[in-house]
Amino acid sequence: MLLLFLLLTLEFTVLSFVPFGYALAKNHSTHLRVQFHVFVQVVLFLVALFFLYFMNPDQTWKMVIGFNLLWLAVAAALHGIVLTFSNHIIPHREEGRREVNQPGFKLAGKFLGTTVGSLLLLAAMILVIMAAGFATTKAVARMTDVTENSTTKNAPMPVINSQSKEVPVVNSYKTVRNQMQNSLSNVPDSNVYSLNHARVQFYHDKLVYIAPLDFDGSFFRYNHYKKVPGYFIVDATSKNAKPKFVRKSMRYTPSAYFGHDASRKIYASIVGRGLVVSGSAPQLEINESGHPYYVQTLYKQYGLSNRKNYRKIYVAVLDSVSGKVKVYKQGTEPKWIDVTFDPNIASEKIYSYAAERNGWWNAHGFGGSRLGVMKSVEKVGTEGHDDVFTPIAYKNNIYYFTSMTSNNKKQTSVLGYMYVNAKTGKTYYYREEADAMTPNRADSLAENRMKQTQWKANMPLLYRIDGKPTWVVSMIDDNGAFMSYVYLLANGNGTQDTVAVGTDAKSTLQKYRNLFNTDLGTASSSYSGKKQQFNGTVKRVVKVNNSEVAFLLNENENVFYASIKDYPRNMFIQSGDQISFTGYKDGKTVVVVKDINNKTL
Repeated sequence: MLLLFLLLTLEFTVLSFVPFGYALAKNHSTHLRVQFHVFVQVVLFLVALFFLYFMNPDQTWKMVIGFNLLWLAVAAALHGIVLTFSNHIIPHREEGRREVNQPGFKLAGKFLGTTVGSLLLLAAMILVIMAAGFATTKAVARMTDVTENSTTKNAPMPVINSQSKEVPVVNSYKTVRNQMQNSLSNVPDSNVYSLNHARVQFYHDKLVYIAPLDFDGSFFRYNHYKKVPGYFIVDATSKNAKPKFVRKSMRYTPSAYFGHDASRKIYASIVGRGLVVSGSAPQLEINESGHPYYVQTLYKQYGLSNRKNYRKIYVAVLDSVSGKVKVYKQGTEPKWIDVTFDPNIASEKIYSYAAERNGWWNAHGFGGSRLGVMKSVEKVGTEGHDDVFTPIAYKNNIYYFTSMTSNNKKQTSVLGYMYVNAKTGKTYYYREEADAMTPNRADSLAENRMKQTQWKANMPLLYRIDGKPTWVVSMIDDNGAFMSYVYLLANGNGTQDTVAVGTDAKSTLQKYRNLFNTDLGTASSSYSGKKQQFNGTVKRVVKVNNSEVAFLLNENENVFYASIKDYPRNMFIQSGDQISFTGYKDGKTVVVVKDINNKTL
């Protein structure tokens, strides 16, 4: 790999050898003068090598030319200085008297002119690229190929109704990371490693998080161990899932050094292709046999600008064990790869469409009309720039989901939703016709509802429950542990009759349905859990909201919920009453069906 980077450095700095050769031709009267020029050139080359090896700049013709012009300017300036002053440092004696044999200040002036000229060319090139960026704003935005829809009817939004068994459960990364951190102590030499990133993917048709171990510490610690021992896998849809550690020694990782650095290995594999590596670190995915690979999105730039060409996306796949790298054009990659479109690139694509499809001036210019300008709601997701995306699964595909709202900060309603298919990059916009709150508004209402607990809202997800758009918010504590659910009607106002709270998804779903007088008695398939008969003495009863009561029975560990909106007689139960009823038991939660038979009344 070192030879490859030496050749790559030569490509990036070839123009710097022009003043070097000219200086040798004009200032070679002594061996020491030659050494000065050689020393300068070697230092320049090593600095460039260091920059390329550790910074991995874009391998585009624009970057190559720009870097050459910069190094030409620096080389000309330094060799000019050596040319000017070396004769004063090295006296030459001839016929008994001191004589300075200078090549002349005019030659040094040529080097100065070369420096100024190359810098001017570099500045002109930068201006041209910037101008091209402004000029191609609309063209690139139109290239995003967003499919627009006037309603949310066909959106890849999970649907829950009486015919659907699907339960709205998706673990947030914070919760998963907390679970994995608790399991890290079972890994040998666990103090050496950390968990820095995770990726959602399908594994044997189940949605899971894959999180590799990374080296945590200095180069010396890495140099001692060389490899990381494996990765964690955990179900992304179950709050009770336990992380499983898979032992698989991986030598090529993002936290490794030199030739084993995953990013550098991928960078070296695309020399001469004109591709640009996305700014994000490569993410781990596993194939169906559990073999780990690091996957990174690549792209080409559009014309003279530095803008991304969203129609020319590629993906690099690095075998983390062998170090072999294969590059695929998007759409030709192996079927087991679920994410070829980096979330940061996806968020830039969304921004390009939402803000700039009617031109740069319309969106950013002084006096621009802001026609059609939208923005993603920030700081509510887990991925992409400014955490605008939440990953969701729909029909065996992973989508990046974000809510779009107005640039006006005072507005808290949703204009629509955007979904990016993580495998294909296809992007969809669905206009919201109803009055729906933004996810950050949902988070705020959820936190206010649970204010006494000091829990934080996390990763709001949008579902269509019995035809109603609903925000499902997970509440977590300071350690990232999941504590509770809050379901909020998206076009509601956060009042008690539009919000349901519970500790598990199934019972909270039932409580949410009870708010809207859903006739569950005729659709028993919509209930969760096992149908049972219960009887006993009421120990304690509380009114949860205007729609239901919760109560306990003596010598029974379950928590019972009964609707008072649909069955008003249920509100009259009190401590000491002898009651019997039918309910659906799921874990420690029981949802009561219809009226309670109160023998005390």
